[in-house]
Parts: sequence; C-alpha cells; structure tokens
Amino acid sequence: MKCTPKLRAGDKVLVDPVVGAPFLASSRDLRPYRADLEGQLVSVDDVQDSSDLLLAKQPWASALIARALHGVDMARPGAAAAARLLSHGRRPGTSSSHEGKFDRFFRFCTEVQLQLGHEPLCPMPAAQSTILLYLGFLQEEDKVHARSLQPYMSAINQAHVDFGFAAPAVGQLLRLARRGFGEVEGASSLAPVRRTPLPASVISRALHLGLQTNEPRLVRACACVVFQFLWFCRADTGIQLREAHVGVSEFGITLNERGKTISRHVAAPVSRPFDSDWDPDGLVLALLLRWRHLRGAVPADAFFWAFDYEDVASSAWSSALVNAWLQEVLAALNVAAPVGCSWSSHSLRSGGASAAFALGVDLLVIMSWGLWASLDSLHLYVDVLVRADEAAGLFFGHLLRKQPQAPARSHALV
Repeated sequence: MKCTPKLRAGDKVLVDPVVGAPFLASSRDLRPYRADLEGQLVSVDDVQDSSDLLLAKQPWASALIARALHGVDMARPGAAAAARLLSHGRRPGTSSSHEGKFDRFFRFCTEVQLQLGHEPLCPMPAAQSTILLYLGFLQEEDKVHARSLQPYMSAINQAHVDFGFAAPAVGQLLRLARRGFGEVEGASSLAPVRRTPLPASVISRALHLGLQTNEPRLVRACACVVFQFLWFCRADTGIQLREAHVGVSEFGITLNERGKTISRHVAAPVSRPFDSDWDPDGLVLALLLRWRHLRGAVPADAFFWAFDYEDVASSAWSSALVNAWLQEVLAALNVAAPVGCSWSSHSLRSGGASAAFALGVDLLVIMSWGLWASLDSLHLYVDVLVRADEAAGLFFGHLLRKQPQAPARSHALV
C-alpha cells in the first residue's frame, strides 16, 4: 500500500472513530473541505471509496502524515514508524487543543458562512482578511476573551506552517485588531478581572484543612492544590502524575515530573528535602501520607490523584479537574479573590513562584525548581508585588541558599 491520499495541503479533514488497523481508515469516514475546489464543500457521497493513511480522531496528524509521506510505499522499513513519530511530535493535549481551535476556525469559514447565506471562506491558506473577520466573529460571539486569544491564533498559524503555508495571523493589522478586541471588551465590562497568583497563606490554610477534614475527596483536593503550589506545576502536569512519579526517601519528597516542556524520555526529578527549620512538624509529608492512606495502595502506573473507582480513561479526567478541586478548596475555606482578581489552577504555578521570589529565593533556583526553560519565560509568572510571609517560608524556605556551618575542630588533631 502506498500513501497516496486524495488530501492535499489546504484540505481540512475530520476523521470519525475507526475500528481496524492503527493507521488505516476508509475515505468514507471523511468529511473533507477542498480549498482547491473554488471554496465548495464536498459531501461524503462525493468521495470515492479507497484507503488513506489516517489516524482515527487525529485529523491534523493524519493530514500531516499524508503530506509528509505522500507517494511512499508504507511497506518499506521505517515507513509506519515514521508516521507514528510524526503523530507523536506534539503532546496529546497540545494536539487536541490545536485541532479543536482550528476546527472552530474551519467551521466559521464554512458552516457559519453558509448558514448566514454567504459563500464559504478558504480556511487554509487563509487570507489576513479572513483572520480579521474571525476576530470580529469571536468578539460578537463573546465566548473568548482578549487574554485568551493567543491559543486560537497560534492554532491557525501552526496549521498553516505545518502544511507549507505562511502564518496568516501575524502582522501590524492583526496586532491592532487584537488590541482593539481588548479595548472593546473592556469598554463593555464594568469589572474586568485578571488571573493573579494565589497567596501562600491561602495554600497554608488548604494544607491544614487537608490534615483535619474527614472527607476523602476534600483531602485529595487539598493535597493536589498544595503539591501543585509547592512544585509550581501546570494543571496538566498534576493530573497526569503517576504513582511511580512520587517518592519518599531520606532525601525528602521527590516528584519526577512530566511537564510539557520536558521530553518524555528525559527524567526531571525535583526533591523537597525534609527541613526542620522551615517545616518542623513535617506538615507537607503528613498530608502526602494521609492522601496515600485514604486512597489505598495502587499500581505504579496508576494516576496519583485518582481513586480506584474513577474512570481515568474518560475525557472527564483532564487538567480542568485541578481547577475544579481548587475551587472546591476555596469554597471550603470560604475565601475569595480580591476585587479585579481571579484564581485558577494556573494561579498555583504563579503563586508558588511569586511566593518563593518574595522570600528571597534566587530566580535561577526558581527557574530550575519549576522546570522553566528560561528566565524570560519565568518572568511572566513572578509578581514582584507579592510579599513574603510565614507561609512562604514553610513552603519554600528550603530553596534559600544557606552558608553551611564549619565543622567543629577535632580535639584529636590539636
């Protein structure tokens, strides 16, 4: 079988679930939009039945493979593996986010235009005017806020680059339109808010709540929130944490994280030592042990924050759970963000970094602890207005550089 798909750069393909070989799907499972047919939608009935090299539920990866391996005999050594490598070039969460956001743009160009009596627009390669129209549509729809626009523009740009086109969502006109998006949104809102770091004092209360409550699910929520804060974790890092990634030894508590900036084949262990100066009662370890006791023994590959009765294979087991658990903890503590501020799961990462900086921890140490790739990327997370407090010392005092005491002189050498 050769990889000779009818799809070409500029095609948009939606793939329905397919049962069969891992990389094969029938073209009858496709609903393609052909940009080269003068902007016409093509129905399934118009597509001839033949085999294409496609990944079920992964239209972007499928089309990328089809483009990269066009004309290649898939029986050749390495061909199927090459397709598999291309399909794993991005993390599943990133791929899903890109596909979902580009699909939304695609539907705007096609279905929305047709429903309102207009000719469809070409989604790829898209004209800059099409991107401007899309921004206007998102503004009118009022479901995407100005601070959340970048992932939508990035998905469009990345799709174009992957399939050999210039990124269309760039340039001065797009910058002006995006700035205007924020201005219009702000003018229509009485109380705009921005996401801010969670204070260490609130996390300290969550730590004590987790040690006191008798509700297992609330213990889980408190423990997850505290650990996300302590290790500056992203929500997806926390929800994907496995039992084998967490260890307790004489060196302290170690998380061998699987962050989105760390390749899967690279270990990234980060250990929090037991520090009698800053955490004399061992509260962090006590919360970890309490959660493990309530959850019970699990296999090494089990998700660390999951009860054994939860369906971790469902779409419900996602990074959104971390934010849900945070809101559960905040409600139990009866604490709310100040006026103009909001707290989400991302506030745990920025909150931990800001608290450590306020305490006097070196930026390079914070960068290494939080697995940031550079100081430039770290700066976006540190709020220099956050003040140090006792709770910050409890959580991050171990990161301060201490001058070791000189060993006592042996009298035997005198």
